[in-house]
Amino acid sequence: MEVICSGLNVVDLLVAVPNEVPYGEKTECEKIIVQGGAPAGNAASGIAALGHDIGFLGYFGENTLSDIARAELKRHGVVDTLFVSKENATPAIAIVQVDDKGERTVLYSMDNYSSFIPADFKEEWLSDTKLILVDGYDTEINLHLLKLAKKKGITTVLDMEAGEEATMKEMLELATHSILPLTCAQKLAKTEKIEDCVKVLSKLTEGQVVVTDGANGSYALEEEMIIHQPAYKVKVVDTTGCGDAFHAAYASAVLQGMSLRERMNYGSFFASQVAKVFGGRTSFPSRKDMEENLPLIETTA
Repeated sequence: MEVICSGLNVVDLLVAVPNEVPYGEKTECEKIIVQGGAPAGNAASGIAALGHDIGFLGYFGENTLSDIARAELKRHGVVDTLFVSKENATPAIAIVQVDDKGERTVLYSMDNYSSFIPADFKEEWLSDTKLILVDGYDTEINLHLLKLAKKKGITTVLDMEAGEEATMKEMLELATHSILPLTCAQKLAKTEKIEDCVKVLSKLTEGQVVVTDGANGSYALEEEMIIHQPAYKVKVVDTTGCGDAFHAAYASAVLQGMSLRERMNYGSFFASQVAKVFGGRTSFPSRKDMEENLPLIETTA
């Protein structure tokens, strides 16, 4: 398959939370939905929507959460070849509370969650793979995949939000493209200003580093110059999955041979469309949608 995604597998229960919730009482909510979630799963769904042949690597058991996670990935066109059966395995579960401004608060449980182990990965699965996207959570398998990819010359995209410093630096060094939110970049670079974070982290890898800052857009270094891609302004319903959507579109843009500025623009616009609906996987623009509606590059140096 063209793309493999590996990382945390989660089922989300999304709740539109009223402005005031009386403690200890029953309260009606405007919306409550169940979807697949987590960075790698959301990215896999977005990449599939953009027309790529993609598989998600993970363990699935015979239980309700696994059934939901399988169905949610397949709903968006993710191939089930790498859905590996494992007794008692279950996705993690998260409650995502979304306020009236679209901001979300996440409560989650990892009870019975099993991270994929390298011993269960077969190298022949990489025979036709052009790109691997991994997160910074399931570090054992994802470090293994980054090392395999580097050995085989396969492009990688790393979505890293948090972790142990030495592991994050190792993953950053291995990845072809690393995308980090500002809070993670600040922790790793040990500096506050986003432009300085980009410059410091870019010295730790031969790959491309992109730092994202929500509504403030994304930043990267090209030929010693900082590139800034503003976020597209839309009426925000829910920010859940917007970062994952950016990563999905960025990965697709890599496969399409776009320049750095074009990749950042493609990711920004794709993420903005996801913010317009409730739920990080409710709907994604298709490749055709992107071709017809993507604005001209909107960058400032």
